[in-house]
Formats: sequence, structure tokens, C-alpha cells
Amino acid sequence: MPFPDGASWNLAISGYANYGSSTDAVGVYKLTLKDAVMNLNQNTFSTMLILCSNCRWMDLGRQIHGQILKFGFGSYVFVGCPFLNMYAKLGLIFHAKGYNDEMPERNVVMCNTMIIGLMRRGMVEESKHLFHGLKERDSISWTTMISGLMQNGMEREAVDMFREMILAGFTMDQFTFGSVLTACGSLLALGEGKQIHAYVIRTDHKDNVFVGIALVDMYSKCKSIKSGETVFKRMTQKNVVSWTAMLVGYG
Repeated sequence: MPFPDGASWNLAISGYANYGSSTDAVGVYKLTLKDAVMNLNQNTFSTMLILCSNCRWMDLGRQIHGQILKFGFGSYVFVGCPFLNMYAKLGLIFHAKGYNDEMPERNVVMCNTMIIGLMRRGMVEESKHLFHGLKERDSISWTTMISGLMQNGMEREAVDMFREMILAGFTMDQFTFGSVLTACGSLLALGEGKQIHAYVIRTDHKDNVFVGIALVDMYSKCKSIKSGETVFKRMTQKNVVSWTAMLVGYG
């Protein structure tokens, strides 16, 4: 099926990809390579990399990597983020790391993506090195590190990094609080958990269901059932997970 201009080719690829017709998206991409190669741009490659990542198409992803380099888009930051995410999701973390190291320009989104991939593979020291070497950090950078440390059994470091995040003046979200409260529960650090609870209230996250569940879970693990009950009763939204957290506390 011919398309009148470059935008139409790319719209067709992204349209098929976004609405679940993955094989059709690949078909149009291959037609573009064959009949309209001049219309390939960073949007085309970004869409295809995200598609390969979601579908776990390793072979096609590697082919597109080669095509990106061939057509001169290898140094584009807009292409770099989905590139790193694809390799990290497919477990090819060393490919992702090599690509990240070779990029002449990296932004904070790319670095956050790399940290997530490294943490998932248990490469904590590499994550720390990358984080501390960042010229620019955002709240996601900090939250990613806190979550990664907690998931890798380094709960004390996760809590300490949360304190550093406060001192650095960054804004927390539900994922930050969820991770650090889980760390406090694992450490049975009731005092620190209460301090973070106070910070939750001050930053107006007390009505967030995700944070509420994390608080109930933390108090339950620390054997402070009454405090957990109080949080649970005040939750404006409850779901199966929140009820389960409270019931586990009673057990």
C-alpha cells in the first residue's frame, strides 16, 4: 500500500504498533526500508524499538540497531532511550551498557533507564557509579536508586538515600514512599517508618492508596498493629491489596 509522504509512512507504523497490530507495523516498516528509505527518521526507529521491546523480539531489535547505525541515527538521544530500554528488558544489559557508554550525549532519561536495567540485573555498584556520576538528576533518578537498593536487599542504604533525597530538595511520589516504607518494614525500623509517615502527611500523600498500603504493611511488619489499623481506617480508597496487608498484620 503506497503512502503519499513520509509522515504517512510513520503514522501507519505507529498506528499499527499502538493498536496491537504488531506484525502489520513490521510489514509497513519493511516496506519503508524497501520503497521509502528517505522517510526513515528518529520517530520511525523509536516506535520500532519500543515495539521490539514490548514484543520481546530480540532478533528484529538487533536488525533495527544495525539499520539505525547504517542510516546515521545512532547518536540521537530520542532513539537512545528506547534502545536502552529494549536491551535492558531483553536481558542484554551489557549491550545496553556498551551503547550507553558510547553515546556522545546522554540525558537524564537515558541514564535513569540504564540504572533501572542495571538494578534489575543486580548490578548495584554499576548503578551507584552511574548515579553519582550524573551531572543532572531528577526525582526519578533518586526513586529508581531507592527502589533498586531495596529490591536488591540493601534496605539500609535505601533509607539513607531517601534522607539524601530530602536534603537535596527533590519531590517524592508514591513510588518513592512505597519503596522506602517497604525498606523500613524489612528492617523493622519502626521509628524511621513513623518519621516517613509524618513526611507522607506533610507532602499530602496520605490519601494515595499505594502509599496507604505501604504504610499498613510497614506497621504490620514492625508489629505496630494499632498504627496499621489507624492508617487502614483512614484510607479513603481500599482494594484487595490493602485488605490483604491488614489481614496479614493480624496473622
